[in-house]
Amino acid sequence: MKMAGVFVKIILIFHLVVIPNCLAFTPSDWFNFIGFGSKEGQKPQPLLKDDPGEPLVLLRDEQENPGTADPAMPTKAGLKEGFYKQSCPKAEKIVADMLVETFKTNPNAVSNVVRLLFHDCFVGGCDASLLLDFNPSGDPVEKSSGFNGLLLKGSDLIDDIKAKLEQECPQTVSCADTIAFATNEALILGGLPRQRSLGGRRDALLSLASMVEDNNLPAPNWSLEKMIETFNKKGFNEEEMVILLGAHSIGSAHCDFFMDRAYNYKETNNPDPNLTPGVVDEIKKVCVDAYTPKFRNPPMDFDETPTVLDNLFFKNIVEKNKTLLVTDSYLLNDPRTAPTVQNMAADPNLFHKRFVEVMNKLNTLNVLTGNDGEVRKICRSTN
Repeated sequence: MKMAGVFVKIILIFHLVVIPNCLAFTPSDWFNFIGFGSKEGQKPQPLLKDDPGEPLVLLRDEQENPGTADPAMPTKAGLKEGFYKQSCPKAEKIVADMLVETFKTNPNAVSNVVRLLFHDCFVGGCDASLLLDFNPSGDPVEKSSGFNGLLLKGSDLIDDIKAKLEQECPQTVSCADTIAFATNEALILGGLPRQRSLGGRRDALLSLASMVEDNNLPAPNWSLEKMIETFNKKGFNEEEMVILLGAHSIGSAHCDFFMDRAYNYKETNNPDPNLTPGVVDEIKKVCVDAYTPKFRNPPMDFDETPTVLDNLFFKNIVEKNKTLLVTDSYLLNDPRTAPTVQNMAADPNLFHKRFVEVMNKLNTLNVLTGNDGEVRKICRSTN
């Protein structure tokens, strides 16, 4: 069951970042993409109208061998396809239409939403705790942590979608499902095939920055060993970790996270020897004026197709030894992760298939269903 206060420090692991306007490297300098069950101290809430009332039980394979259960299957009972078929039949269409409209003027919406889901789910479960602005106790919330930033990208979009859902079906569709549905549509806009969409998540009543700051979100300066340990703790094996890092196929990272690799790697005043001269030149062209506040502004795309979820991120690693984040640079040099990098680079269809499967596993991680949590009217505050 989910225990508030135990978890957390984000791969980007998924990408996109909110960066404080200060020169020193802080926890918020981590760019990404990156408890079980109900929250301690939460009062039971009424069932959603369409809730099947199933018990919260981990799948057998997931209980005995974390990270080995079929990632295409929900990790918790209580989620199902067509959850809002009766109570809010237009819910998923509303989410899809609003995301498509946003994407027309802001292609970064895809990577923003994917990162938002990762930061919410990976910390303590997919419960929209990341969206809360305050706790009744006054304890700092997750989004105030340096690992998230005060203005986490994508949250405003979820607010707008939720407001539209409230107009259509008041207090019916949870914020957690809104994030999940938006992410499903984002993956489609990124070029992946449509998958079944599971609903039935409920929203957390508590959000704690301390949960984000307990090694639950990967940092860009971590060792591969620590990365693997953290992902294993969440139930993801080495292959799944590498595939999730494939989210770096979209979006960009700010120069803060990687510029030292081109200018002053490990205080040597020289580039990272693992980078080719061509990649060093690419970084220097974007990250100019490296040691002034100006360098905080420019982002650099992870690969040449920043709005498309493809395997180019992995191809660049294999063919050019091109990575921005130093954590990504470890992947091809370790026998635990190199085979997956090579497989993803060689077969774009395999990457699409596996990325969708692992994302399905991520977006059902430690959900609240049944009587746990609530369905918020506004994603920024509890009812």
